[in-house]
Amino acid sequence: MKKNRVIEVTLKNTPHILLSSFLSLFLMIQVTTSQAADDREVIWVSASEKAQLLSEMRAFLKASQQILEANLAGNMEAVAEAARLEGVKLFNETPEAITEKLPITFSMIGPRAYMGFERIVDEAEGAGDMQEIFSQLAQLQKNCIACHALFRFDVKP
Repeated sequence: MKKNRVIEVTLKNTPHILLSSFLSLFLMIQVTTSQAADDREVIWVSASEKAQLLSEMRAFLKASQQILEANLAGNMEAVAEAARLEGVKLFNETPEAITEKLPITFSMIGPRAYMGFERIVDEAEGAGDMQEIFSQLAQLQKNCIACHALFRFDVKP
């Protein structure tokens, strides 16, 4: 009797096992396909330029985290300090050799990030409205997402 019962349980689970196997295979194919089909526009740069650009993006991410943390604590001075480091001053320090390689669409989206940080500085030093700062940071993140969805940096061979 026990043997038949084991078979019944196994047969009852067969659809779940098949479904799980199919989903696992589907996800593996999707991951492989998505990794292989990167159709973002390539911006060709030197290795040092790529390192500088990626460093700048990491600084944006770090500043965003610091702004979130400071804003949640109601510390407008720390919000302004974190945002100021990534504002227009940094934009003006970008070497011309890099900016010349950027497509026009990148050049339209990129400066919005710097200006977004400047707006956060203005709000933190002005009214200090936490909700407005969250809103501005959310908009800033949308710019980052748009840019990352459209472009990638590769080192010119």
